[in-house]
Amino acid sequence: HQPSNSPTKQPDPTKLPTSPPTISPTTGPPSKSPTLHPTQKPTTGAPSKPPTPQPTSTPTEDNIIMYSGQFYVDWAVDGGRCVQDCDGPRPCGGKKDPWEAGFSSESVCCSTMSYRPYSQCTYKVSTPAPITPHTAPAGSPTKQPTNKPTTPVDTRWYPGASKCMNDGQAPSWQHNKYSSQSTCCKSHFSWGYNGCMGTKTVGSGKWYINWGLSKCVKDCEKSQGGSCGGLVPGSWILTHSSASACCTAHMSFASIAECQYNY
Repeated sequence: HQPSNSPTKQPDPTKLPTSPPTISPTTGPPSKSPTLHPTQKPTTGAPSKPPTPQPTSTPTEDNIIMYSGQFYVDWAVDGGRCVQDCDGPRPCGGKKDPWEAGFSSESVCCSTMSYRPYSQCTYKVSTPAPITPHTAPAGSPTKQPTNKPTTPVDTRWYPGASKCMNDGQAPSWQHNKYSSQSTCCKSHFSWGYNGCMGTKTVGSGKWYINWGLSKCVKDCEKSQGGSCGGLVPGSWILTHSSASACCTAHMSFASIAECQYNY
C-alpha cells in the first residue's frame, strides 16, 4: 500500500463513545384489536312515573281524632245500646262526647241499664255451641254418679226492672250485687224505695205543692179525703209542716183558701 498524503484527524478527547444498548427494543403485537366504533349509543329514557305533586296541606293535631276505647250508652240506637269509643264497625259508635260517661267494658256499661236484657244492650253475637254426634263407648258404661254436683246459688240482691231481687238468676253481666235489699233499693230505686222494699207507704201528714192541681196538698192517701192529695211522689219533693207554710213558699200570690186543697 501506498502511504496517505496526510495524517488522519485525531479523535476529540472531550467526547467519549456511547456504550452499546443492553437490550434491543422490541415491539410485540397488540393484545386485542381496537374496536371500530361504540356498540350502542348511550341513551337516557323518560322517567317511569311522573313526580308526585306537593302535599295539599301539612297535617296538624287538629285533624287527628283520638279515641279512648271506652264504652258508653248511645241513646239514639234502639232506646239505648252500649257502643265503643272508636271508628269502625259495631260495636264502634264513633267519638264519645265529653259529657258522656265512659266505662271500661261493655258489661259494666250494660249494668247501668239493668232494666234491659243484655242481648238488647250489646252488639255481641251469641253463637250456640256445636252439637256433637253421640257415640257409644267402647267399653262397659260407667254407673251414673249418685249425686249431681251442685253450684251454690248467689242470693245477693241485684237491681231488676223495677225492684231489687235475690232469686239467684242475675245476668252474667250484672255486677251490681248487694248483701242487703235495703242497700240495693237505696242505690238504684231511691225514688221508689218503699215499692222496691215491698212495704206499704204511709203518708207523713206534711204538706207539699201539687202543680198538677196548683194546690198545696197533704201527704196522705186520697182515699182518706179532706186535703189528702196522695203520697209524696219522691224524696226530692219539698214538704212543709203546715198548709200556710206550703202556700207561702210556693203560691204567695194566692190566699190560703185558694191555695189549700180540699177534696
